[in-house]
Amino acid sequence: MALVFANSGELLAIQWMLKTTSTPENLTLKLFKNDYTPTATSTAGDFTEADFTDYAAKTLSRETWQSPSTVSGKASIAYDTTPQVFTCGATGNTIHGYYIVGATSGTLIYAERFDASRPLSNGDSVNVQPVITLNSEN
Repeated sequence: MALVFANSGELLAIQWMLKTTSTPENLTLKLFKNDYTPTATSTAGDFTEADFTDYAAKTLSRETWQSPSTVSGKASIAYDTTPQVFTCGATGNTIHGYYIVGATSGTLIYAERFDASRPLSNGDSVNVQPVITLNSEN
């Protein structure tokens, strides 16, 4: 499924880009376990965060985003050079996707539902490579 930028995330991103005079906050990457399809009007409260054994949300520090690039007229930026890995301990969850929120505000920035749910049991892992691609509508 495609990445969905929440309306709240769009507003925050524009503020960071054009209005904010202070440093924007870090982001937090979370997995969700409820069978939910993100929409532009989604909020962080629409997601049920994973709670499998050894699960912990991951802080996405601003310094670790890579340099943006343009390919086929689309600007893109990736977080880190390797995916973020979530490894399940003794008790698992079925994971339906991930969402990213402001680390201090809790504002939903964007979310993505996986094409297929991923049942996790002991030793299984989920890799997420956060990437944002921008493209003009015209």
